[in-house]
Amino acid sequence: MKKTLMLSALVSLSFAAAQKTVTLPWSGAITGPTSDAGASYAAGVEDYCKYANAQKMLPGITLNCVIRDDQYNNANTQRNFEDFVANLNAPVFLGYATGGALQLKSVIQETKIPTLTASYHIGIIDPPDNTYTFLPVSSYSENIVALLEYVAKKERGAKVALIVNPSPFGRDPVVDARKAAERLGLKITDVQEVGGNNLDNTALLKRLESQGAKYIINQNTAGPVANILKDAKRLGLLGKMQFMGAHYTGGEDLTKLAGDAAKDFIWATSYYLYDEGNQPGIILTKKIGAQYKRNADTIRSVHYTSGMLASAIAIEAMKRAGANPDAAGIYKGLISMNGSKSFNPGFAVGPVTFSAKDHIGAESLRLLQADATGNFKAITGAQRSALFQLIHPMK
Repeated sequence: MKKTLMLSALVSLSFAAAQKTVTLPWSGAITGPTSDAGASYAAGVEDYCKYANAQKMLPGITLNCVIRDDQYNNANTQRNFEDFVANLNAPVFLGYATGGALQLKSVIQETKIPTLTASYHIGIIDPPDNTYTFLPVSSYSENIVALLEYVAKKERGAKVALIVNPSPFGRDPVVDARKAAERLGLKITDVQEVGGNNLDNTALLKRLESQGAKYIINQNTAGPVANILKDAKRLGLLGKMQFMGAHYTGGEDLTKLAGDAAKDFIWATSYYLYDEGNQPGIILTKKIGAQYKRNADTIRSVHYTSGMLASAIAIEAMKRAGANPDAAGIYKGLISMNGSKSFNPGFAVGPVTFSAKDHIGAESLRLLQADATGNFKAITGAQRSALFQLIHPMK
């Protein structure tokens, strides 16, 4: 008996010695600007990481799931990145804000740490310093170009206004939007910046109305857009103006804030939604959310699903790296995701594909429209913008 116990202890010690700990870190806005999206995103990253440990997805490896609130402050993001890499030996980084991702581009290039961001700004993967940065899904620019293509099909020569967040996240897609509008024969009448303190949008909306803008495309988070929609309803402009938006503007986060003023809002996103309960990724989202006791609003948020996708991609890349999931191995794991080896965990409307030149994961998107009850229903199938790759060729 004594001999058996000793043998058992030796086996346990051997197993413990073989078990590695690998840090999977995220830095983003749980508080501060855009935290209306960031808090749910962080929960998705953390819960999928914990689920991966519980399911022993990585044999011989325990993930150290580290979630830090950088308050949408680029300096905090950089400090977190440096700490993750230097002190926690993190072989991969999950980021959040556009500004933080742009600020870190040269550092990421220098340290060769594969990075996936919650920002879908195309400039993050534009040269230079773009070898190790990846977007999980289609870019904001492609979202907006797809919306402009929809407008052009509805009304050739239509007047369009853009309302964007006062940050690189909001401003930078305007360049591609202008190029697309010119090719599509649309007129952009105005570009206005609106932050989260937009409690009265009367002057803004009257200005756009006086310009004859019939289509209003938002590049923002749901909070500011909801305030605009409620004011548009108060002013009797819903129906006269068609409000639309890129990924972070829509979903249940919008209808929860805007109520019935969100009716008919058209939204571009690459993700499946909570109510599409027959999709494997949504079934898993609900299961994990319940397992880790998240509240209903968090589980229903598309940003909870988005965080899971980012975490799932990083963990899949570690799996492909084998016994030594260091930064070089994870990079090779990421760029192996193409063809028959693409990765499709079911969270987005298409598979995740990367290569050394292709750094956009789930490239397909859909346009969805909110009905009278606030639910978004698809008005297109999964598709890519026909024009985007022509106006913004990847190098």
